[in-house]
Amino acid sequence: MVRQRSTILAALLTGIMAVGLPISAKADVLSAQQVPHWHWTLQNQPVQSRDASSGDVSGYIVSYLLAGVAKQQYFSTAAVATTFAKGEKDAVVVSGTNGSIVYTNIVHPYAVVSSQSSLLLGNISQSQTYSTLAEAIAVAKSTPSQMVLSRITGAVVWSNSENYEVVSQGSTSMYQTYEAALTAARSMQTASVVSGDTHQTLWRAAYRVLINQQFTESFSTLNNAKTYAEQSQQSEVIDIASGKDVWDDIPRFNVYQNGVLLKQFTDQSDALSFAQGLSNVTVESIATQAVIYTNVPAYAVEVGSKTIQSFVDEASAITLAKTVPSSVVVELSTDHIVWTSSGTYGVYQYLQLVRSFDTQAAALAYAQTLDHVQVIDSENNSVVYSNYPTSVKSPYGDTFTVENGLVVDNWGSVSIPLAPAPSFMTAGQTYVSNDYNHWYEVLPTGDVYVGQWENPYQTMNLETQSNLTATQINNFISQNAAANSVLQNTGQYFIEAQNTYGVNAQYLVAHAIIESAWGTSYFATNRDNLFGYMAYTTNPDAAATFRSIEYDINFQAWFVRNSYLNANGSFYNGANLDGMNVDYATDPYWANSIARIMAEMQPYSTTIGSEPLMGEQATRKVFPYPTGAIGQATSAMSVYSFPADATTSQPSIIGSIPTGTNFTVLGDSPGWDEVQLANGQTGFVNWNDVSLQNMMEVVGINYGSYLAVNSVDNPTTTTDTVDQLTNGVYVVLLQASSTGWDKIMDGNGITGWVSSKYVQVIH
Repeated sequence: MVRQRSTILAALLTGIMAVGLPISAKADVLSAQQVPHWHWTLQNQPVQSRDASSGDVSGYIVSYLLAGVAKQQYFSTAAVATTFAKGEKDAVVVSGTNGSIVYTNIVHPYAVVSSQSSLLLGNISQSQTYSTLAEAIAVAKSTPSQMVLSRITGAVVWSNSENYEVVSQGSTSMYQTYEAALTAARSMQTASVVSGDTHQTLWRAAYRVLINQQFTESFSTLNNAKTYAEQSQQSEVIDIASGKDVWDDIPRFNVYQNGVLLKQFTDQSDALSFAQGLSNVTVESIATQAVIYTNVPAYAVEVGSKTIQSFVDEASAITLAKTVPSSVVVELSTDHIVWTSSGTYGVYQYLQLVRSFDTQAAALAYAQTLDHVQVIDSENNSVVYSNYPTSVKSPYGDTFTVENGLVVDNWGSVSIPLAPAPSFMTAGQTYVSNDYNHWYEVLPTGDVYVGQWENPYQTMNLETQSNLTATQINNFISQNAAANSVLQNTGQYFIEAQNTYGVNAQYLVAHAIIESAWGTSYFATNRDNLFGYMAYTTNPDAAATFRSIEYDINFQAWFVRNSYLNANGSFYNGANLDGMNVDYATDPYWANSIARIMAEMQPYSTTIGSEPLMGEQATRKVFPYPTGAIGQATSAMSVYSFPADATTSQPSIIGSIPTGTNFTVLGDSPGWDEVQLANGQTGFVNWNDVSLQNMMEVVGINYGSYLAVNSVDNPTTTTDTVDQLTNGVYVVLLQASSTGWDKIMDGNGITGWVSSKYVQVIH
């Protein structure tokens, strides 16, 4: 729609869009070119126009009529500006900082003008102005092509034509007034208000407010969104561009004092700041119920039943008690003595003093309730009791030595250098461990405990970049795996997954080797499942089928990064193998086994452990679906310019898909489906919110076999075969049949019939 109406708003008396003449250069007066240009929003929310001066102007603009001509002057203070305005006709004082109206003496604030008029507002006759909006609208309705303007804000407040466009998700709606357009736009999650005359964007939704996780209203500024959200509980403000929560009042931390809930906080630092100024308080995570901070005393140092000092932790209490003669450390919750400075007999666990006693009998009675302890007589340093094992066997029967300064794991005739040896291990000796953490030296008289150490690959951050190349990985696999291993020549896949998802490639390779028996297991060869994903101990056959080995490696890297290595992940216990071992595997030595393979590829060094940490990239490989794939939104979805779990940059929201809407799905990158919007744009949505309507996967085909695609329904001869499909291949369902044969189209664009018992719906 093209409009020929002249833009009479360009010379509004109010100075909302300042185009006045240059003004003399007094100390407190600027030229109009230096004054910021403002357009107005509903509820007096000013927004600086795109043609505004780049610098902020702190001061006040007075717009007024002088001999029927619109004038402007600038003053440094509101008081001076208001005093000046009171002596002028139809004057308005506007804040140069935020565009707010400070003062006006306009008696007739509404003007009725022609929509086609080229007159300046300052030349409007007194007969065209009115004191009330109702009076002005009544007059305007009586004559075609009229509109009512606010002489204070310059906004069109009524018109018998459509002056403003609301643009949302590619659709446009027209409104007579700015107020009506803005009201409509703010009720949408993504919208903007555009002038029908100038096509200038007057307002754009930048933040949306959710209350109890339900959308309520959109705002152009964070401050306005926060002000609105603060009126309700369980509210949050979402940055539309990034999709991130930028403010909320959702409680995440409880602060207790003497067991009574004092206050809740959304931010941990705020909770800690509040708690640390109080006594006997505990900060607890609402989600995990984990204690984040406490200063509630749990131990006391006493002398003759008199408390000297209280402590939160036992170690600090013992440290002080060691400096105070005749003192004891008492556990306050049980009133038990846990340490005494006068004790002759000490109970040691893995060489660390646990508690001391005055009598040997008391020490023995206590020690016999614990594992791996010794009772030592401090007067002669003799061991009077020990339940350390005298013969230790490692879980897998291996032994350990030190060669060239490295701990070496010996498996029969195979020796694997692991990492630099700790100080208590020396060359020429043999060591064993019953948990790969606590170590015993093998001596003719028995195995003697010497210290604690574990393979540093177990504690290395798995977000660390590996310095291995694809060629080195391929060579390692070629030298150790069977020729028919599906891991052969996959080095580049591991490197690409590392660089995309920020997960160490050396770990990924070692994990795949352990879980897939060097790429020869049934699940690896028949389901392209290298990592045992969904192969539960109680139901191994539930193991997932993947589209290809390359896809599986990408999926594992994404899954581990977001579920195990990310501090907000469902299974996060530390971004290392020990942390993953808590939930990933039932084998308590799973982390040690993977660390051993990592060391076999490349012995650990401080250089390896100090490689840079990696982020999760926005640009990722998309694995295409067959043409014609259709998805349905199971909930309202935001469409992002790239996957929103990226850590290296922030995605923008390019659209949305309402619940129940069908749409084209182009393919997936683990965790995300690439979709095409109605306007042709492509973007990414969380695949948990997508129900694929016509996508099926080939399953149940034995290794080395294939599913025949036939040219006819219920074929009787192999001459009808037009294509062959293996496990994990995606196809589009064209027609389901009750005869046991489904018509499909595969990724090669070939259509035909397949046995329905070998295809199943994906998700």
